[in-house]
Amino acid sequence: MSQPKAVSIERRDNIAIVRLDRGGQANAMSFAIMDELAEAARSFERDASVVAVVLTGTDRIFSAGMDLRDPAFDRLDEMTLNERLMLAEHGPRLARAWASMEPVTICAIEGPCLAGGLALAAMMDFRVASASARFGAPEVKVAHNMGWHSVPRLVRLVGVQATRRVLLAGEEWYSDDAMKLGFVDQIAEDGQALRDALALAGRIASYPATAVRMIKRQINAAAHLEDTGISAMDKDQQLVAWMSDDFKAVRAQFKKRN
Repeated sequence: MSQPKAVSIERRDNIAIVRLDRGGQANAMSFAIMDELAEAARSFERDASVVAVVLTGTDRIFSAGMDLRDPAFDRLDEMTLNERLMLAEHGPRLARAWASMEPVTICAIEGPCLAGGLALAAMMDFRVASASARFGAPEVKVAHNMGWHSVPRLVRLVGVQATRRVLLAGEEWYSDDAMKLGFVDQIAEDGQALRDALALAGRIASYPATAVRMIKRQINAAAHLEDTGISAMDKDQQLVAWMSDDFKAVRAQFKKRN
């Protein structure tokens, strides 16, 4: 019997819901799931009827980020340099797919939104989080860079010092902190982030679709036109991190715990 896909798409008139549900506590993103999420984003490129897309996780967690148990990591030493670079491109490609979408994107967040989850959420136009949602980026603790084009996004969203605190000092934010910083746009009751995100999507989707898309393009051009260039070295840094002794030691400990 085949396993259900971790990424599903539901249509509600001119709104789409993309759901990441891996069935585990971390809701982690393997390389295959990164590709599924990128394909979901690209599926709207030829669909002019969709005005807003809501991305969500489970009712307990958005995502704890990259799956460090992915078997691909065990084969790194056997790969050629080009194969390693191709592997490191999964995350940036996923981020670009969501950041470049024509429809307005809204992230509905319950529970932890960490690491790659935080990076993916930063690609969205809006973020609606439950009151107990938690945000952080433990990359530095696991000998990893912060990639997926997320650093310039975070700097523009919350400022330089808040980005330093979350990425370098290990600071975590709850929803009220994240809203004060400008990362979260709306706080929902626990369990109601998707409901409130859909209400926001419905309001936006009620406006003329062409105007919505044009205004989104203008805002993104003004705010994020240089982001991809600024973070062009993301995957190279990721590859260096993966091949380090520190990262190998972290993975060994992680596999023992999990």
